[in-house]
Amino acid sequence: MLICLNLPPSERLKPENVYVAGIIPGLKEPTSLQLNYLLMPLINELKELWQGYHFSPTSTGPSGSFIRVAILTAIADVVAMRKLTGFISHSGNHFCNFCTIHKAQIEEIGPQFHYTCSYQSLKSTIAKWLRASPQQRQAIFAEYGVQYSILEGLPYWDVTRMVNLDIMNNLILGILKDHATFKLCIPESKSKIYFRSRRKSNDTNSSDSDSMTFNSSLDKITLREARSLRRDTEKIINEPLPTASTQKDYFPMPTPHMKHPSSGSADIP
Repeated sequence: MLICLNLPPSERLKPENVYVAGIIPGLKEPTSLQLNYLLMPLINELKELWQGYHFSPTSTGPSGSFIRVAILTAIADVVAMRKLTGFISHSGNHFCNFCTIHKAQIEEIGPQFHYTCSYQSLKSTIAKWLRASPQQRQAIFAEYGVQYSILEGLPYWDVTRMVNLDIMNNLILGILKDHATFKLCIPESKSKIYFRSRRKSNDTNSSDSDSMTFNSSLDKITLREARSLRRDTEKIINEPLPTASTQKDYFPMPTPHMKHPSSGSADIP
């Protein structure tokens, strides 16, 4: 479903202004592999649009105009993000899109435990998955936590850089705040800004009607505390994260194009 954000919030969600690109049949949500087939028409069009499209000349553009279309980022909650990008469930052993930490180390937050994902190694694993038999694919998926996603067919796609957790879960529902308070051990009293949501009286149907306001009653922290908190935070941020592997056998590999079973290809069961 597509919504034009250039429209006023009160007009965006009216039926005449909403484009329904497709409806996924029920009764249950599709698996990751079933989702690949449902997204295939969209991905095929995005491939063509990446090559470019020339619009006919108009009065304001006598020579016409040339455009290219690309997906800049995929924004979703963790459950949808993992399914869309071909990763195992967030409750699995490999639960992070951005590092290689194992579920057994879920309580560890030091940089020595968080090795950043290498897209070259992920593509190598995906190519291995595509060449394997159905039984071998299950074993590879369980071991590495990743399988083929149709998004890999886009020439510019990089799953380690182009996915983001949506702002509703991250900020409005307080996940980032909880992570900072309970995982990074930053005292809640040190935070200078609190956000709260309020509904605008003139727009009760728009998801954009929530606004953020400051809590002026919050006690201010001292300058010394602020400097100490900033120094500790910068120290954590500036520590370089080691790469997952430095082996030279991790190199980009062309991912085979997925075709529908009716075309005679058996890439995806």
